[in-house]
Amino acid sequence: MKSERASRRRGRRSSFRPFALVAAFALLLLAAGVAWAASWKGFRPGSIAVFGNTRVATSRILVVAAIDPHVNIWLQSSAGIAARLRRIRSIAQVAVHRSLPNRVALVIRERIPEARLVAGDGSCAVDRRGYLFPLLPREVKLPAILAKERSCAARRIPAASQTMRLLSLLRRADAAGIRFAALSVDGYGEERGALADGTQLYIGDGTQLERKFAEIRALEQRLRSEWGHIKALDLRAPSTPVIVDGKKVEGGGAFAISAMKGRGKRAPDRSQAKTSSNHLRGVSKSPRSGDPPRASSPNHSASSP
Repeated sequence: MKSERASRRRGRRSSFRPFALVAAFALLLLAAGVAWAASWKGFRPGSIAVFGNTRVATSRILVVAAIDPHVNIWLQSSAGIAARLRRIRSIAQVAVHRSLPNRVALVIRERIPEARLVAGDGSCAVDRRGYLFPLLPREVKLPAILAKERSCAARRIPAASQTMRLLSLLRRADAAGIRFAALSVDGYGEERGALADGTQLYIGDGTQLERKFAEIRALEQRLRSEWGHIKALDLRAPSTPVIVDGKKVEGGGAFAISAMKGRGKRAPDRSQAKTSSNHLRGVSKSPRSGDPPRASSPNHSASSP
């Protein structure tokens, strides 16, 4: 019995021996092919194309990507290339595509600036998610966000910061058709803004924004002939907005409104002659749609927020 079993084992080994030799030879050929392909100059980077970049120079992208011209493109890490490029603040996403025999395509998605951030440590641009990148040229018109924090040296603004709160307000205003030139938070934690035409706004604590934006549009329609003389609107109580007559602020960057230092305070009368051109007035709602808009007397303003 034992001799029969031993003879069977020897038969099996002898039958597998040719297959083992073929497998070993195939592995040797595969290793030789890999070594040849790794060293073949035809797989080294031949052309590198960059797509999607408008603000970041192609030359800078190629330098930061650091694709080795002497190494097979199929042996270079595409994830490593993308990670290096994402260190550029203006770049949000990178896709690396390789095609035979030696072509590389870098598809770039840049961050879209939402606003100019004027912070305690300088100026920079910020996108909708709070990522910061160098300030864009002055000819690029963007709303300004004024902040006291030193933020521009960071990569991203904290989600709970006042700047992110103002960015959210800016997006909601854009959706409502309101175009701001500047936004800030005052010492009481309330938002203040300036429209593109220089009209200053007291917005409040960030509540009832849709109603306040609707009130701005309604007032602009109702006071169409007088809108150019409106210096500021106090919308902290949207049901009773307060209007300040006077000269608009050019550029919309300043927020000093001497006539509205307090909630519902009237402008100081500097002279009797200027009373009609620079005063607070509350706009009363017309009971009928056909009635013209009426402004309550500054001596009997019941519209202080």
